[in-house]
Amino acid sequence: MADATSLSEAERAKLEQRRDRLMKLMKEGGDDMDADDRADLSQEWTRIDNLLNRR
Repeated sequence: MADATSLSEAERAKLEQRRDRLMKLMKEGGDDMDADDRADLSQEWTRIDNLLNRR
């Protein structure tokens, strides 16, 4: 998965679902989530979002 232009529709859908699940986890975790865990989730969300938004 080099960039969004080379992603198949299935790969793109899978990444979008993962990004959405990560956001849900971050929102639901709230104050109960460890700062390191939250940072890891945020970093992964950003990585996926960048892959999806490359043109």
